[in-house]
Amino acid sequence: MEGVIYSLTDGAVKSLLCKLGCLLSQESWLVQGVHGEIQYIKDELECMNAFLRNLTISEIHDDQVRIWMKQVREIAYDSEDCIDEFIHHLGESSEMGLLRWLISMPGNLVCRHRIAIQLQELKARAQDVSERRSRYGVVLAKATHQEACPRFTKLTSHHLDPQLRALFMVETQLVGIDEPRDELVSWLMEEDPRLRVLAIVGFGGLGKTTLARMVCESPVVKSADFQCYPLFFVSQTFNIRTLFQHMVRELIQKPHKAMAMAGYKNGLITEDYLEGMERWEVAVLTENLRQYFQDKRFIVILDDIWTVSAWESIKCALPDNLKGSRVIVTTRITDVANACCSRPQDRIYNIQRLSDMASRELFFKKIFYLMDDKLPSDELEEVSNAILKKCGGLPLAIENIGSLLASKSNRTKEEWLKVCNNLGSELENNPTLEGVKQVLTLSYNDLPYHLKACFLYLSIFPENYVIRRGPLVRRWIAEGFVTQRHGVSMEQLAESYFDEFVARSIVHPVRIDWTGKVRSCRVHDLMLEVIISKSIEENFASYLCDNGSTLASHDKIRRLSIHSNHSLSQKTSANVSHVRSFTMSASVDQVPSFFPQLRLLRVLDMQGCSCLSKETLHCICKFFHLKYLSLRRTNACKLPRLLGNLKHLETLDIRATLIKKLPSGAGNLSCLKHLLVGHKVQLTRTASVKYLRPNTGFEVATGVVKNMTALQSLVHIVIKDKSPVLQEISLLQNLRKLNVLFRGVDENWKAFLESLGKLSGSLRSLSILILEEKEHSSTSLDNLAFVEPPPLSLTSFSLTDKLESLPPWISSLRNLCRLMLRSTGLHAEAIGVLGDLPNLLCLKLYHKSYADNCIVFPHGKFAKVNLLIIDNLESIEKVHFEEGSVPGLERLTLSFLQEPKDGISGLENLMKLKEIEFFGDIILSVVTQVASCVKAHPNHPRVIGDRWNVVTEYT
Repeated sequence: MEGVIYSLTDGAVKSLLCKLGCLLSQESWLVQGVHGEIQYIKDELECMNAFLRNLTISEIHDDQVRIWMKQVREIAYDSEDCIDEFIHHLGESSEMGLLRWLISMPGNLVCRHRIAIQLQELKARAQDVSERRSRYGVVLAKATHQEACPRFTKLTSHHLDPQLRALFMVETQLVGIDEPRDELVSWLMEEDPRLRVLAIVGFGGLGKTTLARMVCESPVVKSADFQCYPLFFVSQTFNIRTLFQHMVRELIQKPHKAMAMAGYKNGLITEDYLEGMERWEVAVLTENLRQYFQDKRFIVILDDIWTVSAWESIKCALPDNLKGSRVIVTTRITDVANACCSRPQDRIYNIQRLSDMASRELFFKKIFYLMDDKLPSDELEEVSNAILKKCGGLPLAIENIGSLLASKSNRTKEEWLKVCNNLGSELENNPTLEGVKQVLTLSYNDLPYHLKACFLYLSIFPENYVIRRGPLVRRWIAEGFVTQRHGVSMEQLAESYFDEFVARSIVHPVRIDWTGKVRSCRVHDLMLEVIISKSIEENFASYLCDNGSTLASHDKIRRLSIHSNHSLSQKTSANVSHVRSFTMSASVDQVPSFFPQLRLLRVLDMQGCSCLSKETLHCICKFFHLKYLSLRRTNACKLPRLLGNLKHLETLDIRATLIKKLPSGAGNLSCLKHLLVGHKVQLTRTASVKYLRPNTGFEVATGVVKNMTALQSLVHIVIKDKSPVLQEISLLQNLRKLNVLFRGVDENWKAFLESLGKLSGSLRSLSILILEEKEHSSTSLDNLAFVEPPPLSLTSFSLTDKLESLPPWISSLRNLCRLMLRSTGLHAEAIGVLGDLPNLLCLKLYHKSYADNCIVFPHGKFAKVNLLIIDNLESIEKVHFEEGSVPGLERLTLSFLQEPKDGISGLENLMKLKEIEFFGDIILSVVTQVASCVKAHPNHPRVIGDRWNVVTEYT
């Protein structure tokens, strides 16, 4: 928990120290008037932060330390609020002319006086908190570091250890383990003399330890000639010396002592052999273990490995003696599994959650000792399904909650509903669920301190909410959770945080794109309960619930999320004037009455809300500190002229709205990085096929874009007539993503090519869509051949309009991963050119993109493509894949206007094919033919039909 507090506090203090340093460097008379107070607060917080860092080294903290750390954070937050207001006022003063400045002098004096009083109060609080540290004995605990005094395993805990349950569970209590056990036993027993490693990886509570034990206790494995079956816990508090000492005792000392007691003398170690083992160097311990294993065929289970370094240390003691030895590792972290299984003979097994049927069987077996999934009472059906949904296929959760319900004498629907609706409270207070809480909390506690605040942030989203990667990382940045590092952008760093959560299996991927990147995720319901509990405890976030109450026990709310449509949620007695982040779900049909009080907002997310009025939008323009604003899928149709007041705004998301134009005042948004507009319709469940509604682009007035020098994403901007906006775009040297919709392309093409040339070094994603209302004579896209220099750093490229031939520089796009073509009318030679792109992963051939009646994918082409989309090519009669073409293709997505006369052939040559997806108006005869062809395919790819997101699987 101390790491949690420090993570939150450190983030608040770092952000403030940076602002204070910038402020102290200014020579304004306003700053000079309060210079001493600002300098004192800065110096004091620097010292506090250094002390906080030292506190995180120690494991032992009492309530005084925790309270003191929280007080430091609150001072930092209040100081930042005060300084931000001061900086805002300072900025306004610097922009005034002399006459206006003289006129506003009385107001400036009043402002300086008010801020001076606030800073003096904060200085006094900082001084008092500093003195309180000594007054109440808030000191570094006199405990040695983990390295000096390690704990070997979590078995030393006074609490229930969930691993014990896994070790001693009766086999008849297990559900859904037979198939994975048999699969892994079969792999384990394959004839191979080399040392092989099996890593079982997955979310905490899925039964990794149980599966590993059941594999080793299989009769097939037991009857093999393995000479030892040790099981070792590694744990978060791993120490290599302690682990190796334990292994030596268990594997060498105990067996020899047992032999001595039985009267055997030959080959025994001497009495003093292990004397003083506690003082042995790690190298000596390692050598003893290697000698022990050298002449044996062994099988070792290393349970719960948390770091790559732990594995690198352990594997030194496990020799590859070519006797067919095996090592089974369990871990929650994908990077650890990859490190353990780095050789071709190793294997990673991703353990899955229980199916709905298996979950029901385990649940009722635990409560009623039933051997089937039939309920003794129909009235419990609905609530049972709700409980199992929250368990999310997690065996540990199902067992523990089942035990809790079994212990209740009154087995009624009402009693079970109480448990279902109050699982957060039950996890906190009910001893029966302690094992679940411990398992979930372990993953959270193992996060580095800089990730804990980012993970707590997930608590602001409602249950079962699909969290999108892009908006989340932009919110983290706006909140100040991401600190700039040399050579790495904040966006890249925030993306790595998201990937870390996925790799640690503490969020579940929902959508994975063609690059393998997780685009959206979901938090397990029970993990959400845990982080909500921690979030409330640390005053990280507060929530307005279905009953209208505010979940917060603190006088100042810092982050507020409304998931309820209850009328009482429109009012709250809590102090909301300090709220930094406000999230309002789509179910809320009225903007709360306290909304105008949120003047310190940094993040505002009203996605999906249909209750926005002109007054609400004008109110937003007064939130001067706002960095992130999402009005996505709202009823907003026009942005206020005063939008330019939001001078710190970094993200403006107005996708899927009726907003058609930016106001001229938007030219003041000099910090804006992401301007996101347009409405894409998702045509398949995987979102691999999308369609942009052409009337959802937006126009920009002259002189607006040129001041947005920080802009990185400018999407779906409409260019018509003879627009000077193209020249302004060429000034945006940080621009990485540009989507342009042309109306009146001929008169703008020269200016556009010049802009592309100037942006060629920065652009990574480019989309060009020509929206001519009548057929134009010239083939404008062919002019791309003349762009100089060409944008050779593109990773994503999209073209929509007639194209006689591909620009010659396309063959030089060595970084291109995604290519989308529509209405281009290309021919077979273009397929040959595109097939040589070395890093192309995704190729989308949409309507009219290809003009010939036969499309052949040649041998040796498209080496890395894993997603191919062929959508309604008008005259297509045959699709053929030659042997050796598209060798990495995993998903093939198809849609046809009419049945291809010569069909789809060569599917047997696609050796990695996993799924063939038909979408739109599905032609059943084509689907049936393909399903029949792939029956003999070694991969047994799925054949599915997705008719407007209604999915059918064909067998």
